[in-house]
Amino acid sequence: MYNCSRIGLILCTLTAVSLGADSYVSFQSGLATSHSNVDVEVYGIHHPTYCDVMLYPDPTDAPTDGACALYEYRRTWLGLYKPVGGWFANLAYGRVLGSWRIEGMFERNQFGSDQRLLPLATRVFSATLSKSNEWSQYALPNNSYDDQSTSILAVNLLREFDTPFSKVWDSWYIGAGLGIAFLDFNYANEFLRKTVAEGYLDVPFPVHWPDIAKFNAAGSLSSFTTSIQERVLTYSLIAGFDLFTTKELTFGVRLSWRVISDVEHDSALWKTIRSHTPVFADGRTPFESDFVFKSWSYLNIGLVAKFRLDRNKQ
Repeated sequence: MYNCSRIGLILCTLTAVSLGADSYVSFQSGLATSHSNVDVEVYGIHHPTYCDVMLYPDPTDAPTDGACALYEYRRTWLGLYKPVGGWFANLAYGRVLGSWRIEGMFERNQFGSDQRLLPLATRVFSATLSKSNEWSQYALPNNSYDDQSTSILAVNLLREFDTPFSKVWDSWYIGAGLGIAFLDFNYANEFLRKTVAEGYLDVPFPVHWPDIAKFNAAGSLSSFTTSIQERVLTYSLIAGFDLFTTKELTFGVRLSWRVISDVEHDSALWKTIRSHTPVFADGRTPFESDFVFKSWSYLNIGLVAKFRLDRNKQ
């Protein structure tokens, strides 16, 4: 899956390169700076608030027709967040083949936390449209993420070029990488309804429902928190230069622009729906969602130390 076997095969070929090739290990560390939002699409069965039988003293009073009878699995709302910059470090083993380098790399990234309001798709989906006037103005619907860490196994192919500044720079290079990203982060949503004091009883609804049910819904919270642990393909574009120091050791600077493919997290069960459990969308259907985190990218910039292993060769 995700072409993991292909990446592993490429990594193994590093040991099959001619023993006459120069080899090295390198360590890089620096800053990871995100410059793109992560769009989140959410799919599931999503009924209006007034369908919830658990809000009514007599569950048979809850509507069972119209929007409450729709069991179509569809996109229910959209969101976004922006990964906050953090740090990264990687360790690589490489071989030099003339003006080319091929290296296997392990990288670790750590990003900060972020919380954003949800740009709800109220004009598209009736279930969301029916709730557009329900949300508390003191805590608008939002999503957040935190503790995002990424481990990457990748193969990089680099092309070196001589530089006219040989007394200062040893060489400069460009290249590309392909690998597998192992993602691990927490994702959360919060939907808080108006209290009675905020005017929840005056919210217009497309159907009539008893005030006692509205009282039960007022001020209630629907929330979702889960740990996302997925693996996806990733690729990068690389540029950098090495500063010559000794025959065994060089220092340099490297920039990597990395792209993370779409991340899918299916059948995620909500834990709180209108402040009650067990988890039901309407008293009948388990409330779960599929999340798609669309492809995003970030920039790494760091210092590289490269140590030549076959320093005794002439």
